[in-house]
Formats: sequence, C-alpha cells, structure tokens
Amino acid sequence: MDYSKYSDDELIDSYSTMLDYSGKANPEIIDEIEERGGLESFLKQKELKEKNRKEVGRISKEVHDACKNYVGVDLDFVKQSITSNVLSREDLDYLIERKFIEHTATITDKEINSNTIIGSIVGILIGSVLGSIFLIICIAVFNSIVYFPLIGVYIISYQTIKFITKKSRNNAVVFIASFIATILAMLIAIFASKLFI
Repeated sequence: MDYSKYSDDELIDSYSTMLDYSGKANPEIIDEIEERGGLESFLKQKELKEKNRKEVGRISKEVHDACKNYVGVDLDFVKQSITSNVLSREDLDYLIERKFIEHTATITDKEINSNTIIGSIVGILIGSVLGSIFLIICIAVFNSIVYFPLIGVYIISYQTIKFITKKSRNNAVVFIASFIATILAMLIAIFASKLFI
C-alpha cells in the first residue's frame, strides 16, 4: 500500500489501528512514518492533538455554562474569565467568540416571547392556507384523499412559521405551531375537496 498519499493524521490513525488489531504495524507504514520525522515525532503530534481536542471541549463547556447561567452575559466578560495553557490567546479568543455566538443563538432560538407567540399564530394561519392548497392539489391529482403529502404540508407550515418568527423547531412554540398548522391544513383540504372535487 502507498502511504505517501496519506495525510499525517491518516497515517498515524492507520498505524494506531494496526497496533490495536494485530499488535504490530506493517513495514511500509513504519518506513513512511520514519520519512516524515519518525514515530516519536508522530506520537507527540498525536498527543498534542488530543490535548488540544480536550482543551477545546473544556472551553466550549465553560462558554456554554457562562451563557446558560448568566442572562445577558457579555462576550468580553467571558473572554476575561476563561484562560488556557494550551491555546494561544488569539486561538482562544477566536474559539470563545465562535462558541459564544453558537450558544447565544441557541438560547435566543429557544426563547419564548410575545413576538414568537404572535409570529407563530400568524404563521399557523398562513402556513395552514399554503399547506391546504398543496394538499388540495395532491387530492385533485390523485383523485382521492391521500395522506403521504402531509410531510410536505408540515414542511410548508414549519418553513412559513420559521420565516415569520426567525426561530427553528427547537423552540417549543414553533414546533407546536407547525403541528397545529399541519392539522388545520389537512382539515381545510379535506373539507374543500368534499365541496369542490
């Protein structure tokens, strides 16, 4: 096998896998590792990567906890409260900013306020009308009441509500509203089809 095309990560992973399964590595992989600086260098790289991975996990958790435990927490406060002996200050700040944005977006998405409720009600009305039109077309095409397009109706309802509220189905109100709009669309479509089809 030609290991020269392997990245350093792929090479060390292959080496580790061979050791785990057979207790030894084949000569070709050992030769390639030696050409790239030797096994000791590779093992140090692997150890450093694992250390970095654990550090990123620790920092992500600290940012998450800071966002969860302190309402309206400031990014600068989070940056000052988290330190690292593994990451450079620049890498640490970048990671904190990225995780801060992710966690605050998640919190905002799950937040229920008057805009979410009003937007969901409006979304139910619009989504159920759009969904029922789609379902009526499906009933007309198949010349009978069909239920498999309800997935499409749910998607139409959900996307309408999501567009209006700017929140995803992770928000309980949006999730419930999407379900209600789907049921309403189905009822409207069945009633309309009995009248006109």
